Amino acid sequence: MKASTGLLALGMSLVLGACASAPPATGAKPASPAAAAPAAGTAAKQRETARLDPNETVCRRQVVTGSRFPETRCQTRYQWELEQRDARKQTQEHQGSVGTPQT
Repeated sequence: MKASTGLLALGMSLVLGACASAPPATGAKPASPAAAAPAAGTAAKQRETARLDPNETVCRRQVVTGSRFPETRCQTRYQWELEQRDARKQTQEHQGSVGTPQT
């Protein structure tokens, strides 16, 4: 039982670490930097715009407590951000109320 719990924790940390890392850069380098500057600038702007688009749907696999199978949830970036803010706010409220001394 203890071994399976340790393996589960190790597996979870590996999965979360892999999700947090940046994807490897791909593609060939251009022959001259001056020739590639306009194309690289536009491509970078397009990637930045696409990455920050609040209406883009993003799917994430999440581990469900009490189940062996992860669940895939799809929401817009804006909905993910709201969910993250709410969770952070609740955590801060609970942590602030735990250690309050009584007078």
